[in-house]
Order: sequence, then structure tokens, then C-alpha cells
Amino acid sequence: MWVHSSTFTYGFLVAPVSAWLLWTRRSYYYYLSPTFSYLGLAAIFAAGFVWLTADLIHVLVVKQFAVVAMLVGAFWTLLGTQVASKMLFPLAYLFFMVPVGEELVPPLIEFTTSFTVGMLRLTGLPVYREGSFFTLTSGNWSVIDACSGISYLIASVTLGFVFAYLNYNSYWKRALFMLLSVIVPIIANGFRAYLIVMIGHLSNMTMAVGFDHLIYGGVFFGFVMLILFYLGSLWRDPIFKPPVIMPTTKTVVAYTPRQALFMLVAISLLFLAGPLNSSRLLTRVPDNGLPNYLTITELPGWQRVNNPNWGWLPRFDGAVAQDIAFYSDGSKIVGLFHANFGKETQGQELVNAKNMLLQPNDRTSRIIYSGSVDLPSGVSVEEHVIKHQDQDSLVLAWYQVGNTITANGYRAKWQQLLKRLTGDAAPELKVILWTETAHNDATEALPVLQRFFARWIAHNNLLGKNNQVGLN
Repeated sequence: MWVHSSTFTYGFLVAPVSAWLLWTRRSYYYYLSPTFSYLGLAAIFAAGFVWLTADLIHVLVVKQFAVVAMLVGAFWTLLGTQVASKMLFPLAYLFFMVPVGEELVPPLIEFTTSFTVGMLRLTGLPVYREGSFFTLTSGNWSVIDACSGISYLIASVTLGFVFAYLNYNSYWKRALFMLLSVIVPIIANGFRAYLIVMIGHLSNMTMAVGFDHLIYGGVFFGFVMLILFYLGSLWRDPIFKPPVIMPTTKTVVAYTPRQALFMLVAISLLFLAGPLNSSRLLTRVPDNGLPNYLTITELPGWQRVNNPNWGWLPRFDGAVAQDIAFYSDGSKIVGLFHANFGKETQGQELVNAKNMLLQPNDRTSRIIYSGSVDLPSGVSVEEHVIKHQDQDSLVLAWYQVGNTITANGYRAKWQQLLKRLTGDAAPELKVILWTETAHNDATEALPVLQRFFARWIAHNNLLGKNNQVGLN
């Protein structure tokens, strides 16, 4: 990720910065007496267990956090609680090595869009909004991933935490500046987007509509960050001067080489325990196909029909098996999609941000609404409205892990973990139910999908406690 994503290139600098922070206070650490900490050994064990569970369900970011936690735990074990506590911030800063933050892109897009549209309306401009797309009299705009401000946010937080540590001694000042390093870039990105839209609007869409808007935005954001750090420097505390610790008669290192070897072996075994147990448990996970009940041709009141050739169809490239079927009650047609990801590989999991309803290269469709809705049997699922030319598609989506139906990705992951720890061979599916409707008339389509969902669930007993799902 450090190599392939410009957002996370800073990761190469985190460990050197951490080492530099330790080096700047070397005189403070010099006479401290390292000793073993069994609490540190327990921390490695706990982090190793977290790594194991995350590996079983392919949650990469949790695995990476767990690896860093094990590394910090190793320092804690070999240096002791007293020494490690004095090095707390430089050691904790190593967690910035983990490339995390992409899951914040959707809420950042939503905030930036709402902020920009609100500012435009406050300015007196009429704006028509659909999702992250909005239209002015001068032209059309959209807030995409690159405009979310995630790169600015990560850069601000990474630098802001170091700035706070070096310039403030009081904890409340550090906490305040760290909080500002999170809030300021988010708001600044909203103003950046608003100014770019205004430049484009006032220039009749001749400026800030191409690569130049990245330059304008970058300059503006850099200026805002410069002001933030400048103002922060006005309230900095005196430079930290480590107290002189005079050596005592006791030895500097409080353990023997034999004891050190024993602890290194123990740490190594704990590091190896996770991968070895993960390989053993994953061999019990079957490479599932699709359930046999998907072959049914009719339900009470519904009959399977041919593809009506609507403009949009769901597709997930990482699935090992997919099925699309269409059913009609004589007046309405609904589409039903199932995808199975099998044993899963990294980047091709059931719960993954890359499993999007719209393909990245789809220029004919767009999501104009996203939310949730309750269906019969008390099930809450995702609800989306996809606009394709002059037609809308009302789309409901959820995860089906065994007999558990949920729209919550965290709960789906939890159910996957329980299944894999017990060797359960039930399928793990992504399910999508949708129907087409006239533009801006999606609410009338919801009862149709609710009726089909209730019939489908009841006919296949998917929520039954003792249901055994067959596989083909």
C-alpha cells in the first residue's frame, strides 16, 4: 500500500520518525534499567489472537494493527513497563504505519457534498442535488473519491500528532491540537470544494474544471495547514529538557543473556502461533458454491421469467460463483442476485469496500440515494436508488451468512468468524434484490420488493433455526 497508493506513501517515514523521536531524548533514556515485563508478553499473545481472528475473515487492516501491536508488545516485553512507558508516544506512533482511512471516504464525500451545496445555496445560487452529484445553471459537478479530502486528513493527522508531541508538554494542549488536526482539514476541504465550484461557475466553466482545480485546491489546503501550524506554534511550551538521571550501583540491564534468549524464543513462538493456527482452521472452510434453492423456477404468486434487459445489472468480479434470476407476479418484475466468494482471498471478500453496486467505469448510471429500510421478519437492509438514463432502480442489498441476514458488514464478519471457528459449511452470500421504476417514483416500488422478499424467505425457510442449506 505504501508503494501503490500515493495516499499512504508517508508510511515509509513513520518508523524513521519514531526512531528520531527516541533519539532526541536519548539522554533521558540512557540510565533507565530495562527489565522483563510479562504484561508485554500477554499483550503479544492478545494481539496475536486478534491477528488470528482477523486472518480467518480476511480483515487486512485489523491484521496490520495487530502486527504493529505485537511489535510494540515485544519492545514492552524486553524493556519493561517503566522504560516502555517513557517511550509511549514514539512507540504508539508506529501504528501510523498501518494504511487506514479509506473507509472514511464515503462519509467525507457526503460531508463535502452537503457543505458545498449548503454554501452555494447560502451564496444565493440555485442547486439541484442527487447524491454526490449536483447541478448549477453553469454546469454539472460531482464529489468523487479524490475530492473527499482523505489525503489531506491523513497528512494533517500524521504531522499534527508529531507537532503536538514536540511543541507541548501539557496533555490538554496536545489533545486540543490533535483534535484540531482532525477537524480543520475536513472543514478546509469543504471550503476548498466550494471555492473550486465558484471559480468554475463564475468563469463560465473555463477555469477549475480540469487538472488546474487540483492545483488550486492543493494551494488553498496548504495555506490553511500553514496557518494551523503557525497558530499552534504561538502557544508552544518551552523545549523539553529531560531530567538528568544519575547512574546507580545496580546494573543497567536487569537480566542475564540466558533470560534474554528465553524471552526472545517466547516472543518468536507467539509471533508464529497465529499463522500456524490460521492455516489449520482455514483448511476446514469449504469452497462453497451456490445454494440449491436458487434453482427454483417459481414461488407462490411469482414465476421465473427471462431477463427483461434493464440497463443495470449487479456484478462482483471477486465472486467465485454468481447467479441472477428474474421473477414476475404478472404485473411487476424483480431481479434477484446472489454472489458467493468461497474461501475468500485478500481483496476478494464478501465484505469489502470494493464490492460496489456500480463498476468504476460505469458512466451511464449513478447512485442518487442510499439508506436503509426494514423488511418483513424484522430484517433491516441497505436501500439504494440507481439512476440509469430515464429509469430508476430501487435496490435492496444484504449479507446472508448461514441463516443470518444483515446489512451490517461488522455483524456479517462476526458471523463468518463464528462459522469458521466451528467448521460450519453454510454459504456466505451477498444478495441483491431490485426492480425498475420510473424516475423519482422509487417509493412505489418498495412494496413490490417487500412482497417478494417475504415470499422468498418463507418459501426457503432462510430464517428458520434448523434450516440446512444445500449446495450445488
